[in-house]
Amino acid sequence: MGKYTFHKHTKDDLFGLFLVRVGIFVKKLLAALRLTDRFYERLSKHYRYPKNVEFESISLQRIKIETVKLKNQPERDCLLQLHGGAYIYEFNDNYRRMALQYLKIHPTFKVYSPYYALAPKYPFPYALNEAFTVYQHLLTLYKPERIIIQGDSAGGGLALALAYKIYDEGLPQPKAIITMSAWTDFLGKGESYKENAFKDPFFKNGELDTAMEAYAGKYPYNHEKISPKYGDYTKLPPLLMFVGGNELIKSDTLDIGLNHEQATVHEFEKMFHVYPLAMGYTNASRETWRIIKHYLNEQLEVNQNEK
Repeated sequence: MGKYTFHKHTKDDLFGLFLVRVGIFVKKLLAALRLTDRFYERLSKHYRYPKNVEFESISLQRIKIETVKLKNQPERDCLLQLHGGAYIYEFNDNYRRMALQYLKIHPTFKVYSPYYALAPKYPFPYALNEAFTVYQHLLTLYKPERIIIQGDSAGGGLALALAYKIYDEGLPQPKAIITMSAWTDFLGKGESYKENAFKDPFFKNGELDTAMEAYAGKYPYNHEKISPKYGDYTKLPPLLMFVGGNELIKSDTLDIGLNHEQATVHEFEKMFHVYPLAMGYTNASRETWRIIKHYLNEQLEVNQNEK
């Protein structure tokens, strides 16, 4: 059984939840007016990283990958970041900011963010195979114990599916996987699909059906590499998992984390889908990043003088 911690909400968490609800309302209003359908999923062509960050865009077997690292820092560790977006939305600026946050809390990281293939044009297993190709490449550059895989929402599910594939292919597992609001159950059989049916500000029951059909294609929804909840958890490396208490897919995290001996699960009361993207604007996000920093220091054996 995994280790579980419940975090009570604070006043600024509730204010953050209010701002999220306002933002989603504005997004839907703009979409209805056909003014924009990219309010949240924007990828800026002229995005600028801070001057102390080294950015590179590379291609690996036609897979575009953005990499970032801090200048004048040793490139000792690697983070493979698998973005969310229901398997149908592209990498966006939110994940550039998340990559920067990882560099802030763990300066010796080099972050790799692949633009993996998206449904419906490229259904399962395209995205998984591309993530696996990237991981194979990383193994030529880093020892597996220096690699962390991170994913949020669909990216969290993809990260766990990747771990299954790594195991099945006989390759060494990464040191650990970090998930945020992982989407792991296309069948939607967890308790939260009932208890949080009207609490999640991002989506309600049934609103992911189109994305599921597009991604799964001809494969069953309970396939372990589509819905990792139905896989063999002994194939998984250590997990650090985060989930919001109001999430429709909360059970997708809890049902795995509480049944995997090497999992550490943190639930934050009343929080929304992928709430850590709020960065420092809520207590829940600040505490989450503190936990991640401590976890990375432990997993990657950071010395006291390096913290």
